[in-house]
Formats: sequence, structure tokens, C-alpha cells
Amino acid sequence: MLRPLVMLLLAANIGFWAWSQGALDGLTGVPHDSDREPQRLAAQIAPERLEILRTELPASAAPEAASAASAAHGAASAASATAAAAASSAASTVAAASAPPAEASAAALTPPTAAPVPTVCLEAGPFNAAEWRTAQVALRRVLDDSSWTLTSREKAGTWMVYVGPYKSREIMARRADQLRQLEIAFEEARDLPDEYIPGFVFGRYGVEADARALQTRLSSQKIRYVRVVPLVRPAVSHTVRIPKADPAMRARLAALKPRLSGNAFEPCGR
Repeated sequence: MLRPLVMLLLAANIGFWAWSQGALDGLTGVPHDSDREPQRLAAQIAPERLEILRTELPASAAPEAASAASAAHGAASAASATAAAAASSAASTVAAASAPPAEASAAALTPPTAAPVPTVCLEAGPFNAAEWRTAQVALRRVLDDSSWTLTSREKAGTWMVYVGPYKSREIMARRADQLRQLEIAFEEARDLPDEYIPGFVFGRYGVEADARALQTRLSSQKIRYVRVVPLVRPAVSHTVRIPKADPAMRARLAALKPRLSGNAFEPCGR
């Protein structure tokens, strides 16, 4: 275990000794005497010709030169002190001028926020078909189609199969006997406009086609003068809603009331 380690240390020592003697300069590229650099001395050209000259001032000029040097040093010191004082004063002035009050600093750091514009939901209606055609034209003059929505509701109609009115109760009684003999269901007309009393109602229907079918069947059974009467005609109603109406929009909508068949815009859900 220790033998390889001893051999490795021995090889390292032999290698270092060979390098220190210059034997490995060409191999490693690192000269063993690189800290002394004798190659620089070897590269000198005629070093023996180098002479160091010494200039001496006359005795009378020496005091003047020393005085001039002292004056120059004093002037430089004074100029440095003046410049430092001026820089310090300027820095103090800039710092005092640039230091804002606490309130101004807080206001500068906090960006102003615009107050949100209040909006409300408005709706108007219901409009019948004719009223909506007029209201739609008026709305499109002041609003975009994307700012409002339309809700349409269809109201179903009611039709009755009817015979009458009879001129007298006697005639009506004879016709009732005939209907009973034919086993046809009927009822006396009640809660109807006066123009339909006295008379008989054979049925009420929410679909006109169903009423027409019963009329055809009764006519085939020799029941004369049977007709289909609309009690409530089908209709479509329209309600317009504006989900977000700001104050400016509300002012424009208020001016449209005469064109809305008396249906003013009011808060949604009323």
C-alpha cells in the first residue's frame, strides 16, 4: 500500500531536481532561472557605454528654485483646498435642493389613479313589433349595437271553436238538444264579450291548427255555422337592456323617451 506512494514521491523529487538544474527547460517551457531573467542581461547592447550625468545648479539659483517650488506647492495646496470647499458647498446645495418634503416624495412615488366611471344596468320595454321598429331606429342613432341586448318573448294565442250568437234562448235550447243527441261536447259561452253571447263553445286551443281540425270535424257532422274565433292573438314583446350605462349614455337615453312609445329606461329588475 505504501510502496506505490513512496515510489511516486521519489519520482517527483527526481523530476524537480532535474528541472532545477535546467535539464527540463526545453521540455517544460518554463526556465529554472526565470525569476532572475539572465536572458535580459544577455540581450543588452554595449552596456559599458551607459553614463549617468549629474547636473548641478549654481549657488545663487538654488534658493530661487527652492522658493519657486515652495510657492508652487503652496498655490497647489490652496487651489486644492478652494476646490474642495467649493465642491462641498455645491454638493450641500444640491442635496438641500433635491431633498423633497415627505408628502411630495410620497405623492411622486404614488401614480395618480383615475376614479372609475359609475355605470348602471338599464332596460326598457316591453315593446310590440311596431313599437320596437321605431325604438330600434332611435337607439341606433345614439348607441352602438354592441352596447345593448334584446330579449324577445312570444306570447301564445288562444282560439275557440264557437257557434252563435243565437237570436233567442228558445233557438239556443233546440240546438243544445241536437248536440246532445249527437253526443258532441259543448258548453255555454261565458266570460266572453257580449258579441258572443248567447252561444256555444266546443273547445279552446293554444294552437290555431288544432282549433281548425275540430271545426272541420264538427262541420262533417252537420253542425252548421261553426267558426274559429281568436280570443287572444299571438304576440311578440321585446325588451332592450343596456348592461353598463355611464352618465353620458343615460343623458342620451333620457332624450329618447318620446321615441320609445312611453317606455323610459329604468334600472334593471324593476
